[in-house]
Amino acid sequence: MKATVQALDELVVQTPGMGFTNITQRLNDWVALTPVSTGILNLYAKHTSCSLTINENADPRVLDDLADWMADIVPESRRYSHADEGSDDMPAHIRTALTAQTLSLSVDAGQLVLGTWQAVYLWEHRRRPHQRRVFCHLLGEPAALETTSKALNQQIQARHDPEAWAADGGIETEVDCMVDQLHDLAQT
Repeated sequence: MKATVQALDELVVQTPGMGFTNITQRLNDWVALTPVSTGILNLYAKHTSCSLTINENADPRVLDDLADWMADIVPESRRYSHADEGSDDMPAHIRTALTAQTLSLSVDAGQLVLGTWQAVYLWEHRRRPHQRRVFCHLLGEPAALETTSKALNQQIQARHDPEAWAADGGIETEVDCMVDQLHDLAQT
């Protein structure tokens, strides 16, 4: 029986304003950096005016239709008591209440288990751009050490910029952090 391991992180998502931001690849990249091979990923959007959804990733008209439907059932034109933060604020809270701030997804072989035409989206319900935070908690069985180190090494190679150290003045970069993780794995 394998030991259970977990990983925690917070994904920062910059939204362009009202609409859908596909976060699937960012989640898969993060999962690949963790020691978990098979498990459950719990996601929590730490806001009351955006939500998380799994939906169609092939035809953008699906997302357009969802947004149009939501605008019809929760119009901005209605008079709301809570109107201090703009006409889109209270409708955004209602839209969040009607959808979901949390998702649980299966992970297998270090990747999210999704259907062929599915993606994970952060659905921004406010008109202006926002920086949103999604808390990620992955719990499951560890990957073989060789698999974890190989995936981490591949990500380092893909993101390596030989000029980064000089450009950022020696500030720790994401690649530096991944190299540190790889060194930690080598010492176990």
